[in-house]
Amino acid sequence: MVGNPINYSDFVNDFIAAYARDSRPTAKIARKLCDTWPLPSKASLDTIRVAVMDSSFNPPHYCHGAYIECLGTTNLKAAAAASHSEEPALLGIDAFLLLLGSQNADKPQQGATFEQRMCMTDMLATTIAMPAAEDTSSSWHVWEEDRRRFDASNLHNMAIGMVNVPRFVDKCQAVRNVVLEELPLPNDYHGPLVLCYFCMSWDTLVRFFDKKYYGSDHPAEISRFFANGGRISYARRGDLLDSQVAEFLAAPHLAPYLQFIYELELPDRVKHVSSTGVRQAIYEERNSQDTPPQILEYIDKSKLYQ
Repeated sequence: MVGNPINYSDFVNDFIAAYARDSRPTAKIARKLCDTWPLPSKASLDTIRVAVMDSSFNPPHYCHGAYIECLGTTNLKAAAAASHSEEPALLGIDAFLLLLGSQNADKPQQGATFEQRMCMTDMLATTIAMPAAEDTSSSWHVWEEDRRRFDASNLHNMAIGMVNVPRFVDKCQAVRNVVLEELPLPNDYHGPLVLCYFCMSWDTLVRFFDKKYYGSDHPAEISRFFANGGRISYARRGDLLDSQVAEFLAAPHLAPYLQFIYELELPDRVKHVSSTGVRQAIYEERNSQDTPPQILEYIDKSKLYQ
């Protein structure tokens, strides 16, 4: 049942008022499902690896969750191996962040309000971090056949928030800043190394390297993203051929960055899922199986996408 979701009205209004027109990259945390976030426990770390699902969440769905679960529970394949790369095959993600953008480089705001999206994102975060044994929708979970993979992960260490900038290079800076802000650091300590693993579709990965988003700052801004701890975790969806992937990744200008690009293998169950598809199913009064039941109930109660 939906119950009474957290009221995000004040958080959203305060964030928009303070940061929507501010060019300085800023992320703020609305809720932490683990009190010690970004640390998975009270122990300190020299490096904090944060998985970031940055999306418009209009609405959230199982594929969003699967990206996060892949980063938390599976071995990843780097686009190119490098002996000096600091990441092991199993990254050991320490913290997870679902991040709603108040701006999007390609999409105008429409559909659900930011407050409604935050409510629904909260429900998705709870579904990922605290899956119930009686959850009848559990067939989408990446770890479905082996619960021990979830138990060994840090998926409980989840937070949700908002960010005010559309480009990944700026979002990376914003996430690093908010992670360090959340840590109790002594005055003479600059903090741990923060690595931010951004979940991307293949199309988003291609757009990430597109010159049109950087202007005269290309490729310096791309280099800044990776130098500041930015990492890419992408997944293939649709009918993308191996040859197409290989051709794109073989481009000479990508060579310095391949060691920081990881491929996720999403379950077949979620590869087709998109927010557009969920909205269309609701509009056509079809029963969508692609988002958690509590989110569907919230959508129905709020009369969204009709």
